[in-house]
Amino acid sequence: MDLPIVFDIIGTLLKIFGLLLLAPGFVSAYYRETSGVLAFALTSILSIIAGILLRRLGRRGEVGYKEAFAAVSIGWLAATFFGSLPFAFQGLSLVGGLFESVSGLSATGATILTEADPQGYYMVNSTLATESICTVLLNYLSQGLHSYGLVWQPVGSQTFMGLLFWRSFQQLIGGLGIILMVVAIFPQLRVAGRQLYRAETVGPSKDTITPRAAYTARILWRVYLFFNLLEIIMLYTAGMPLYDAACTAFSTLATGGFSPQASSLVAYNSPLIEAIVAVFIILGMSSFTLHYRALTSKSLAWIKDEEFRFMVFILAAATIMLILFGGIEGSLTERFRFASFQAISFMGTCGFVNTLEYDEWSTAAKLSLIMVMLIGGCIGSTAGGIKVGRILVGCKHTYNELLHMLHPHALMSVRLGKARVEEGILRPMIFYSFFYLAVWLVLSLMLAAVSSSDPRVDLQVVASGIASCMGGVGPAFGIIAFDWSQINDAGKMIGFFAMYIGRLEMMPVFLLFIPELWRK
Repeated sequence: MDLPIVFDIIGTLLKIFGLLLLAPGFVSAYYRETSGVLAFALTSILSIIAGILLRRLGRRGEVGYKEAFAAVSIGWLAATFFGSLPFAFQGLSLVGGLFESVSGLSATGATILTEADPQGYYMVNSTLATESICTVLLNYLSQGLHSYGLVWQPVGSQTFMGLLFWRSFQQLIGGLGIILMVVAIFPQLRVAGRQLYRAETVGPSKDTITPRAAYTARILWRVYLFFNLLEIIMLYTAGMPLYDAACTAFSTLATGGFSPQASSLVAYNSPLIEAIVAVFIILGMSSFTLHYRALTSKSLAWIKDEEFRFMVFILAAATIMLILFGGIEGSLTERFRFASFQAISFMGTCGFVNTLEYDEWSTAAKLSLIMVMLIGGCIGSTAGGIKVGRILVGCKHTYNELLHMLHPHALMSVRLGKARVEEGILRPMIFYSFFYLAVWLVLSLMLAAVSSSDPRVDLQVVASGIASCMGGVGPAFGIIAFDWSQINDAGKMIGFFAMYIGRLEMMPVFLLFIPELWRK
């Protein structure tokens, strides 16, 4: 592997990331949050400086698969670190900041925040916060100005609207992929675009829109941003405040689930808002290549796609299961409202909730939701999980194997739609499904081990927690149903790792531990 090439790519990423950090800084300025402006300004400067230094250490050159996998894996970690600094600068611990940051960039939605202000917006928990770096700097600045006869009092509170915007904005840029965004923007990386695109989206892909990765990336981002803008308009029209509408939309199509409101969509108590969000979650958990084909050809590409139809079938089955055996109280209409939304949200790995009572549902309901968490959305979507396409191919392959036992000499193939799934694609798809489940079990055991002194951390907590983090869902069951504040730092770091590897579909991360990757 040629490390200078990797440095050049990561340096480019951090420079762009530093510029993106200005957006929440402007939001902080609008809400007169002095410490927020300072936090984002400092982080932006540090990220840009780090990017410049890395690019000076690096050089441009031919990017192979080794460089691409390393750049994606390390680049995501670097972005997560700099994304955590605004949280740390405003009072959260380093572990807490890293957890919030990776939860944002991986479009997961798990949080350690618990407290809310009178309007229902999240606050930086008084039990978690320390005296922030920004507060100290601003106090020194205020004292310095006072010594010259100038009076200036920093404006601040424990409710940081800029920070809440940053959580959702991270999900916007991380949902479709920050490396994909870099490939779309920077011309010098377009030669390496194909390798970087494949490294960040390592799963089997649908038919590509175009052979050129950079052009494909730009098209995908246009579709992505168009749907985001459309959702903001629809939510605002439905009665949601503009700030809330933007934060919610950023977290919906990215299937992230961060809400500025501590009670998620329950705060709005609006079936119309829930219906709008549900539709855009379904769009987010479906293939964006499929959306492009449907929008450009004005065809019924969604209905014709076998994976999409199978996804709808699973959603319908999960909804019926929740209605019949979920222990949901209320009329049939209310049960359908809560069951259908939670099935869509959990399988779409989004994590918005329209009821705070889902943790009190039956064991059958919880197991159903864990199962759809593990399955996730479609191939080529922003959703996490094993992916519907892999499950569908695995089911077809299993059926063929059973038939082969009856007809040993028959030649059989697996088809996805009209396309035949080649052996070179079939084998990795099935391997990934089993590897995903194996990693889920191992990380669940690790979380149970580091939390063994806490009797509240039971089987449902560790199983749902790791499934939620790996799949990029957010909510879970038990003491982590709504937040991870009661899990110790070791447990939070296991959750951090699960979110990180889940977003990158594991392989690029585990390749870092293979010595062959580091050899030239």
